[in-house]
Amino acid sequence: MKTILVLYVGGVLATNLTPQLWQNLATLANTSVATLYASYKNEISKKLWNGECTEGQFWQWLEQYSIQLTIERQRELITQALQPLPALQYLQQWSQLAEIHIMSNHLSDWLQPLLAPYETYIERIHVSDQVRLSKPNPQWFTLLHEQFNDAALIWFVDDSDHNVAAAELIGWNTLLADQAHNWIATLSERLQLASNSLPQ
Repeated sequence: MKTILVLYVGGVLATNLTPQLWQNLATLANTSVATLYASYKNEISKKLWNGECTEGQFWQWLEQYSIQLTIERQRELITQALQPLPALQYLQQWSQLAEIHIMSNHLSDWLQPLLAPYETYIERIHVSDQVRLSKPNPQWFTLLHEQFNDAALIWFVDDSDHNVAAAELIGWNTLLADQAHNWIATLSERLQLASNSLPQ
């Protein structure tokens, strides 16, 4: 039986953009994080992750808060907020035990620099701005599931209870990523057990 491993990015492979990005932006705007983030959630968040709003439009939206940044400064802020987590170093090991897919609510251009060194170990990267869907929308899980072999053993790791619940509804095995990264050892054990059970 083929094993497929589906990994989220934020809180799993790298830090979430929240709160670091919004703390930095709020400082630049001379406003509170709560005020800026609430406006973002109400006005642009869903459109950004679903690809209806481009990255350029996101930075333009911030101009109403007197935030005008060079491209270099924009990239610096994203890099500062999107820091690698320990699990990235396990992708090579896990790729020998499972077919790895990334499934993330994100912008492709923001993820590319982070994931580029590991692309050899990743079968495919599925990003919300490309598929025009974001988790926990069950439609996205269904679309991805249809690409997998029905006989495959699928493991899904995310740091959100809502996303994990959506994956369980479609029959995937799940792990909730904890901040102490204890899930890494658990996943490694599960993948190894699955590999050992394969016919020799």
